[in-house]
Amino acid sequence: MKTKKTTDKIRVWSVGIVALLVVCSFIILAITTMRSGNFEFGIISIVIALVVLIFAIIFIKRQYSDVKSGFVAQDERSKKIMYKVGYYSFLITLWWLLILSWIADEWMLIQFRDVSQALGVGILGMAIIFGITWFFVSRSGKVE
Repeated sequence: MKTKKTTDKIRVWSVGIVALLVVCSFIILAITTMRSGNFEFGIISIVIALVVLIFAIIFIKRQYSDVKSGFVAQDERSKKIMYKVGYYSFLITLWWLLILSWIADEWMLIQFRDVSQALGVGILGMAIIFGITWFFVSRSGKVE
């Protein structure tokens, strides 16, 4: 039977592997877009890959040191924070998607190449909203 510490270590390593795969995907995307002549999108992909890599290193380093010290990966407070972050980011994301579609349709400020590009911008916005919400909720100190 695996102990809680072993399970938490496996979880931390799994997050690291997924983060590495995401970074590699962005780098491959950057290389292919730069070869096709779209250097701006390639640079943006590299910047996103670097941001993901930096956040992943910080997260994995903190989580692994906590697990190695004997702390659990998720306690009651962190679970409550995630519930609260999920709630707030869901509400903000609904507004994000409505505003995004409104700006694209009514004002024509954003013109998407196709549906997949609009979906990508929506999902990227969701991830950014989740990260910002997590930052503010975890720093506020009020978790009920």
